Amino acid sequence: MTSIDIATAHNAPAPVPVAVQLLSTLFFGVFGILAVIFAFDASWIAGLIVALVLGWRGGFAPGHWGNTPSIKTLIPLAPKAEKRSSGNASFDAYRTDTLRRLEDEQISFQSFLERLRAAKDKSEFDDFLDQRARRATNSVANVGGAIEAGN
Repeated sequence: MTSIDIATAHNAPAPVPVAVQLLSTLFFGVFGILAVIFAFDASWIAGLIVALVLGWRGGFAPGHWGNTPSIKTLIPLAPKAEKRSSGNASFDAYRTDTLRRLEDEQISFQSFLERLRAAKDKSEFDDFLDQRARRATNSVANVGGAIEAGN
C-alpha cells in the first residue's frame, strides 16, 4: 500500500515553516514602521495612506495572496475525536458519551429553533391576515356609509 502526501491529495499548499512566518512578520514590522515614518516625514497624508495600506495588506507570509486553503480542504485534515484513543478506556467512554449527548442536544436545539421560527412566521402571517381583514371591513364600511350618506 502506498502513502499519499496529504498536501497534494487535497490540493493544499505546503505548510509554511514557523521560522519563515516569524521572520516574515518581523521583517514586515520593521519595514512597515520605517515606511510610515518616512511617509509621515514627507506629508501627513502620505503617512496616513501608507499606514492604512500596510495595515490592510497584512504581512509578507506566503499564502496571503489568494491561494490560502479553503475550509473544504482543511476539514478532512482535522483529526476525528472519536477515532483517537487517549489510552484510558474510561476517559474514551466518557468522551464518546459526551460527544453523543452534545450531538443530541444540538439536534434538539436545531429542531427547537425551527419550531420557534415557524411559530414566529405563523404569528406574523396571522397578524397580516387580521390587518388585511380589518382594512377590508373598514373599506366596506366606508363605502356603505358613503352610499347611505348619498341617499
